[in-house]
Parts: sequence; C-alpha cells; structure tokens
Amino acid sequence: MYDTNNNKNDKKEKVLNAESLNIDSTLEEISKHLGTNETLILDVGNNYFNQTDKIYDTLIMRGYDVRKSFKNGRNQIIVNNRNNS
Repeated sequence: MYDTNNNKNDKKEKVLNAESLNIDSTLEEISKHLGTNETLILDVGNNYFNQTDKIYDTLIMRGYDVRKSFKNGRNQIIVNNRNNS
C-alpha cells in the first residue's frame, strides 16, 4: 500500500493492491486503513473470477461509499469514508 497526496480539500488517497485478497481480508484492510476524509483505492487488477464485482457488492451491502474504476488496464474500486467530521 502507498499514499498519494491529493491536495483537493486536504483528502488523502491510499492505494491497496487487492488482487490477491479475498472479500473478508479486503474488508479488514479497509477498516484498518480508511480514516476520516480519506479515499482507499483497491487495485483489483485483471478481475479474474469477477472478484471486482463481488468486492464491490459486499462493500455496498456493508454501507461503504464505493465506485468502480478502470485505470491503466486495471480494475479498481474506490472507497470513500462517508464520515464528514
């Protein structure tokens, strides 16, 4: 995982390689790394076995603010912290 500095509104972005993570470990990683006013980018990669859709659906059902992205030939899930405090 690495941090990127996004100067807009002092929000931080973190990128996590989620290609080899299952859904449960992905949720654990999100809870560890996603703080207030932060965005976590899960880099899922090639989407073998449709894990992007499974992770996305699970995160939606758990109440996370998520969207799918495709950047540089890789599938990504962008997770935002809804806490505005």
